[in-house]
Amino acid sequence: MANPDGSQLSQWLTWKDGIEGGAIAVDFEVARKLRDSCSALRAELEMALGEVDWVSNVKGMGTLQSGIDLARKFSLKASGGEDSLEKSLLSHIDVLNEMEAYFQECVTRYFAVEAENAGRLARHEVSGS
Repeated sequence: MANPDGSQLSQWLTWKDGIEGGAIAVDFEVARKLRDSCSALRAELEMALGEVDWVSNVKGMGTLQSGIDLARKFSLKASGGEDSLEKSLLSHIDVLNEMEAYFQECVTRYFAVEAENAGRLARHEVSGS
């Protein structure tokens, strides 16, 4: 899985702004289910992030310098390295947070529009009743 970059985060923020401004509409049920899915996946990634320490201290590569170097390399792949699992998980969690906020805004906007429409209809008399 590729690491999400800053452009993915900014794209979700832009879409969220579009929801707040009323320019974008997403079906309520779709938004609710996607929000819940983002939340569930984020929880899984956070659980995996909690396990990174368990795999970040690699041992058993021997006492030769090449074994020590290899163990360090694998340890850095888990945590602390440039392209570590830890950084990747954090990056994905950041994107999921923005996605969840976006879909929550869709749900919130749905209820706001629903309340606004109900208020507007309540102000009008319905003939024949």
